Amino acid sequence: MNNRLLIFLETLENSNSISEAAQKLYLSQPYLSRVIKKYEQKYNVILVKRDTKPIKLTPAAHLLIKYLRKNLQLQHQLKVKMKQYEKNYFPTLQMGITPPLGERFNLVVLPQLFAKFPNLQTKTFELSTADAEKAFQDGQLDLFVGNTILLPNVKNESLYTSAQVLVLGRHSHLYEAGKHEIKLLAQDLNKINHEKFIVTDGERGYQAIINNYFSNIGLEFYPTIHVRDSTTALKLAELGLGNMTTSIEAVNEQKPSNINYVRLPRHEINVNFSISTIKSQPKLTDEINYATQILKKDFVDKII
Repeated sequence: MNNRLLIFLETLENSNSISEAAQKLYLSQPYLSRVIKKYEQKYNVILVKRDTKPIKLTPAAHLLIKYLRKNLQLQHQLKVKMKQYEKNYFPTLQMGITPPLGERFNLVVLPQLFAKFPNLQTKTFELSTADAEKAFQDGQLDLFVGNTILLPNVKNESLYTSAQVLVLGRHSHLYEAGKHEIKLLAQDLNKINHEKFIVTDGERGYQAIINNYFSNIGLEFYPTIHVRDSTTALKLAELGLGNMTTSIEAVNEQKPSNINYVRLPRHEINVNFSISTIKSQPKLTDEINYATQILKKDFVDKII
């Protein structure tokens, strides 16, 4: 009945009268009045001010709504947590990795995980930071390796500080044919003011760090292409559609042609790979902790 009472009170809160609320609920007005009266007698309080137009809920009613909502949330959490004790339940560890490291991530992490937990099932996704945030919020992710996830229920452990590069497409004023890495000073970058730029909307925290650095050195650009991840942005830069920034590891991994890259000062651009996990994780705790140990041990040498 508690869930129905919550619906009744929420409907009354948005109605002008008990009759109107009853109509919305497809109930009779006397029945709805009896239910409310029952709980007023149970708690010895007034829940609805009936002598006002429109009717109003009392502070006691608002307090009851608050606790009923909390109870509903706890019921859902209990149902989710109890699932791990179902017969024939096989736990699935859902892991995310920033592109383009998915293949090496699986080859390094999964064999060690299955050796220790042979009944474990896993899902691995290549995700942008924005997609990882949504997956955590939807309960679809247990662990993510990439840029720091800024959510209150997610904890982060720094894994590796990545060197960043400015990638110049072949139409840039600073592009030098036949070269890959070129060395430029911060003041040299003013020559690419207002050139086309490719930004990664799916990496909002990362893009904010980059934008702040460019602003500090007086570089202005107008994003002309918006993509979800840096892998796509790098491929578009290779086609000459604009400049972009990414990690040196991504450049070494994809080996794009027809681009130059300039190393950006590491001490001014602090971009970390982090291991992000849910703070309160009653299921798969051992599996997550072991995956974290593997990543701390092998990430730099075997995955990057």
